[in-house]
Amino acid sequence: MHTLTKRPAAALLAGFLLLVMTMLSLQSPTHAAIGHPGASKTAGFFGGRLINPATGNPVKGATVKVFEINTDNLLGQDKSGSAGYYRIDGLSAADEELDVRVNGSAVRYETGWASCNHNIVPSWGQACSYGQGRQTPIKVQHL
Repeated sequence: MHTLTKRPAAALLAGFLLLVMTMLSLQSPTHAAIGHPGASKTAGFFGGRLINPATGNPVKGATVKVFEINTDNLLGQDKSGSAGYYRIDGLSAADEELDVRVNGSAVRYETGWASCNHNIVPSWGQACSYGQGRQTPIKVQHL
């Protein structure tokens, strides 16, 4: 009789743990939205793809950062995945113009600002600002 009273308690505990694990797994992962506490995936985003213009192949492992225009206020960042895609979520509506910087040094690609023709340039003076949303691929030269 003693074992019968332990089994319902164990089943209840196992059910509770399963419920908690399920709830935790349903929370979608989001990219860091630095500078915007409480930003959600429904807020603005900046995303696209990094490619090697010589081969057309994706560039994996380069860091893309977006800053508030003309400041060093980092709004978010992401690393390009195996297909070269990146996405920075959590931008607010106030972030109309973005300063986009790519750092490919860790994977032997160039580092700099995104220009109007989607190449990487060494200085902000040669770069362009970007709006939110999906972007044309940025071309990053292999070193």
